[in-house]
Amino acid sequence: MSRLGAAARTSAWVLLGKGVERAVRLVVIVVLARLLDPAGFGAYSVAFAFAEVFAVFTDLGLNAILVRELAKDREEAPRLLGAGVLLKLALSILSFAAAWAAAFLTLAPGELRASALAATFALFLSFRVASLRWVFEAPFEAGLRVGTPVAIGLGSELLSAAALLGAAWAGLPLPLLILAQLAGLLPGSLLLVRRSAAEVRPRLAFEPALWGRLLRAALPIGAANLFLIAYARTDILMLQWLADTPAVGMYAAAFKLIGSLDVIPLALTTPLLPLLAAATAGGRKEEAARLYQGGLTLVFALGVPVAAGGTALAAEITALVYGAGYAPSAGALRILAWAAVVHFALYVMTTAALAAGRERLFTVYAGLLALLNAALDALLIPPFGFLGASWATLLAEGLLLAAGAAVLRRELGLPEGRALGKILGAGAAAALLLAWLPLPLWARLAAAALLYMGWLYLGKMLPPEVLGLARAALRRGAAPPGEGGGPEAGGPV
Repeated sequence: MSRLGAAARTSAWVLLGKGVERAVRLVVIVVLARLLDPAGFGAYSVAFAFAEVFAVFTDLGLNAILVRELAKDREEAPRLLGAGVLLKLALSILSFAAAWAAAFLTLAPGELRASALAATFALFLSFRVASLRWVFEAPFEAGLRVGTPVAIGLGSELLSAAALLGAAWAGLPLPLLILAQLAGLLPGSLLLVRRSAAEVRPRLAFEPALWGRLLRAALPIGAANLFLIAYARTDILMLQWLADTPAVGMYAAAFKLIGSLDVIPLALTTPLLPLLAAATAGGRKEEAARLYQGGLTLVFALGVPVAAGGTALAAEITALVYGAGYAPSAGALRILAWAAVVHFALYVMTTAALAAGRERLFTVYAGLLALLNAALDALLIPPFGFLGASWATLLAEGLLLAAGAAVLRRELGLPEGRALGKILGAGAAAALLLAWLPLPLWARLAAAALLYMGWLYLGKMLPPEVLGLARAALRRGAAPPGEGGGPEAGGPV
């Protein structure tokens, strides 16, 4: 199978597996929000936002570097993975200790502090944020064979969801509820370690020179990730500080809905990194530019319907999903739906930057972004509450996208402006149908989807390479996960 075919299969597996994961997670979040009320749901969100700030220190950009290096040199895979395991273990333990120290220093005694302490165990087990567990997925991602980690992640999600909701229905306190949720991730983590060792057995050895080389390459990405996590979680933490816990719950309700759609760009960028890294390393600049520009156009086409639907249906979606008690969060949903378009494009752009070796510049941009987001939150939250936090997210991500596009323009170019304009036009037409067509919601959604997809297809807005990749993913997505994606089937990785 060709590399493009393996990439298509990887996208299909990520989209299928992660899509089901996100659907399960969204159902859990909705049920939990109804069980806990806005104040309790806000405390739950703050606890994990606190833990996620420290999660970036468990990785420091190391996982992306491992995927890149494994994709370039499979013969060195045991040494590289062994070094990665030892480094990630040390970083996870240090991050865990720092999180506990910060919790005792910054959070008042009581349920919120205990919940934050419980959430810090995600630094070892989580497959949602940076954690020790991530390093064991690197061999599969580099080999474009992600069926195994995707299947394990889905099983982990289901078990964790059952444990969380069981604890909630049993009326356990919030800290125990969080611990039950994380305990559900443990069996999947152990299974992933075993399967990863069967794929590439890590060579655990004392190699300071290799550790130093990996860390030097990873630190710029880690610093950028730290800034990005800071700005992504600043909204929740500053809402807790400048407003109140119910405001956090309202913002988190909208944010969780939009955040569950990250599986869309994730499905594309998971195979995009090794493909772009190989093209860049081989000096195939035109191929890298086509991959980057086609990826941007595709995620823009996938993100615009989210913005259109969020704009037209925010009130209906909020009432249907969360109930009348969360009605004010519809305003945040409208704003964050547009932020999703920018966020989708950022996935592709940052992946291309890593493959092109431009991660150091993004560290600077991400640092400025974190400062800007904090400043916007301080300016907008006091008068506008969680709506101000939503606007801060949209403005901050828009700045990062503009800055990153300017950096990469000379090397990789930009997507075609006419295509983006047509996509926006199709999205506007779909939004008008959703808002004004006098039909039930399901009928409006079907009509808007047909209009939008027909407009894209007849207008030939997507590059042929992108359409070919999408068709290949649909044809190959049902194939067995272990078949055809490795070096022996698709050539050198």
